[in-house]
Amino acid sequence: MGAVKFSIVTPSFRQLPWLKRCVRSVADQGLSVEHIVQDAGTGPELEAWARAQPNVQLFVEPDSGMYQALNRGLARATGDICAWLNCDEQYLPGTLARVERAFAENPQADFVAGDFLVLDPAAQLLAFRKITPLRRMMILTDHLYAFTCAIFFRRSVFGGDLRLDESVKTIADGEWIARALERGHQFAYLQEYLSVFTFTGGNQSAQQAARAETARAQEALPLWMRAAGPALRGVRHVEKMLAGAYHSGPIEYDVYAGPEDPQRTHFRCERPAFRYPTAG
Repeated sequence: MGAVKFSIVTPSFRQLPWLKRCVRSVADQGLSVEHIVQDAGTGPELEAWARAQPNVQLFVEPDSGMYQALNRGLARATGDICAWLNCDEQYLPGTLARVERAFAENPQADFVAGDFLVLDPAAQLLAFRKITPLRRMMILTDHLYAFTCAIFFRRSVFGGDLRLDESVKTIADGEWIARALERGHQFAYLQEYLSVFTFTGGNQSAQQAARAETARAQEALPLWMRAAGPALRGVRHVEKMLAGAYHSGPIEYDVYAGPEDPQRTHFRCERPAFRYPTAG
């Protein structure tokens, strides 16, 4: 404890107002962190701001998309524990300390995954999401039901044939986790809220692309695996119920609510919902 170094990679392109919040949520964790921002060429305003942040290492390179940016950023990482945090995501206070402790308590684990919150652009809570055990077949026949903003992994995991697939645009994270599970990498699960994801409402085209890529990937699966999909989804719903994913008391959280906010704002939601905003 204390000697562990984190590497956080953020892919960036024309999202400076969100990036500012993301960077501050990493900077105030109070641990040894290198924050690599891999930007595709947003422009001088972002570059000037990022280079004034003492915890940010900025790299500006044109790329073919988010996954190429992540591969480049993770290849540069020097930390013991790695993760990626998109511009519209933030870590909650104390997240990295909790993750560090989880790795120390689970030395066999290569990954730690936890709960997360979904917010609207005004930082109001839209949904809470609980982690359940990640299983390769469940991911491949449905989708990655954990968010990468709440997934951490040992740097030794990344590389070789466990790099992100740059040939797809929206679902490489799920395919990457499925490959890691196939190779026997172990997960530990942290039943605590670690991060927030902002649902901006501007993600519809990406979601349509994700559905199309998911459908193509599932069509390539063996027939027996596709046939098992409905039963696997049933099992996951039971696991979600046991994890408390369908009901919660009031939830309190602290985030950077605006791009220029120097400190976090405290929020409380009395009646949290569980449905992801695009459900249905």
